[in-house]
Amino acid sequence: MTLRRATLYIGGGTLLVAWFSSAASVSLGRNPRRPSTADRDTSPRADALAVSVQTQARRLAQRLATAPAPQQPTRNPFAFGALPVVRRVTPARTAAPEPEPAPLAAAIVEPALVLVGLAERRTGDSVVRSAVISTDGQDLIMAEVGTVLLGQYTVTSIGNDAVELRETSTGRSRRLVLQNP
Repeated sequence: MTLRRATLYIGGGTLLVAWFSSAASVSLGRNPRRPSTADRDTSPRADALAVSVQTQARRLAQRLATAPAPQQPTRNPFAFGALPVVRRVTPARTAAPEPEPAPLAAAIVEPALVLVGLAERRTGDSVVRSAVISTDGQDLIMAEVGTVLLGQYTVTSIGNDAVELRETSTGRSRRLVLQNP
């Protein structure tokens, strides 16, 4: 930066500051506005307007006092009524008892297993894969092919992004897929 350019910047900044300060001082030095005769004449009109508004407010309050009260709703959508009682009529004659239906097979509840991760390790020339499986968010199990999980599943194969399990009692297969976060 040259001396000439620095002088121009400083001089311009000084002029700008002087201009802003003069503008601020001019606005502070003005005389307050004196009320004109037109403003003095409006005060009786303002009083008349205020009286009119108060009169209308009293009339409205009287009309609202005589208005009927709102009715309570006859139906409440948040309260449920009692269910109707259904009575069975049994025939007078005695029939042979019907055989009881076979009990329904209990719903098979599979344990919550989530494939959390996969790992590989080299053993000589071969690669051994391991799967990290979470059970109900409680335990982490490191499993390889042939490992028995929870006494119920056997790991049959481990792929790049999934694990195949076989249920030992029924032979059904189950596939766990690695979830992307």
